[in-house]
Amino acid sequence: MSARPTVRVIIVNWRNPALTLRAARSVAPQLGAGDHLVLVDNGSGDDSVAVIGGGLDALRGAAAGARVSLVENPVNAGFGAGVAAGAGGADEDAIALLNNDATVDDGYLDALLAPLGTTRGGAEVGATTALILLSGTWRSLAPGEDRPHLVARDGARWTRLGDDEAGEGAVLVNSTGNLVDASGNGYDRDWLVPAGQEHSPSEVFGLCGGACAIRREAWQALGGFREDLFMYYEDTDLSWRLRERGWAVVYVREAVVLHEHASSSGTSSAMFIRVNARNRILVAAAHSPVPVVIQALARTVVRGLRGPRRGPVMTGLAQAVARLPRELRRRTREHARRPSRIR
Repeated sequence: MSARPTVRVIIVNWRNPALTLRAARSVAPQLGAGDHLVLVDNGSGDDSVAVIGGGLDALRGAAAGARVSLVENPVNAGFGAGVAAGAGGADEDAIALLNNDATVDDGYLDALLAPLGTTRGGAEVGATTALILLSGTWRSLAPGEDRPHLVARDGARWTRLGDDEAGEGAVLVNSTGNLVDASGNGYDRDWLVPAGQEHSPSEVFGLCGGACAIRREAWQALGGFREDLFMYYEDTDLSWRLRERGWAVVYVREAVVLHEHASSSGTSSAMFIRVNARNRILVAAAHSPVPVVIQALARTVVRGLRGPRRGPVMTGLAQAVARLPRELRRRTREHARRPSRIR
């Protein structure tokens, strides 16, 4: 049996060092000689560097000869910039990303890395994406019940059971990779499907940046994540570019992660809504067919005029429109780089 690829695991922290150390402790025992665990503090400006620094010796003891490093970014320039700081100078075979609010199951790294470099459907596998499960157990929200919940794509509403609540809940899927719909919206495949009922094929459009691995050659050829997006849609954009250059993305159901959904950044904040609206349009403009770009613009206009969060949506739309010429130039450059067989 051949040795698995060496890997650099990158975990980005922003003002939550306890979560970051928990994520690092979960993956450290799966590392070995030739691997590297990099924790990046993304300009937190609090006690994160001191807290994480205090945990490095324990991580090194658990990492079985792997290197363990802490990188300090002086400012928070976004998730992509944080990952770039962690990936700088990488010479390992693969780059693996793990959200700081996630933990991995046994055998995670071996399973996630195994398909890299193999061939699927005539294309070389350039990246893999994990089975991400939501932490805790969940039940359907009763009609008229008012409590925090998540909404599935079919409209079903799920609420997390508290530690003091009786009854058996369901374990739900967060992601089995990413898909893109007809209006350019990137979303998690199998979102809120009960675990064991997803039955999703290994072939998938794209990776989920919260738990994935990318071949170093592919990462460096593509220049990693786009840093100008700041956060959100970096993984959708990278997935487009992987496919445009001829690499396949594969979902690995044996690589299991538990994720505390949106514990690091809320999905109802004005910042999330603004950046999400902007980046959906920008990534569609850079990669999608023209009808998808038109749909992305139209959907955002309608949402801004009719929805309850008009301000952030319309601000995101305005920012996207101002940057459209640059995205179209990016599109032209990317098209020129594509292998002729997939143009």
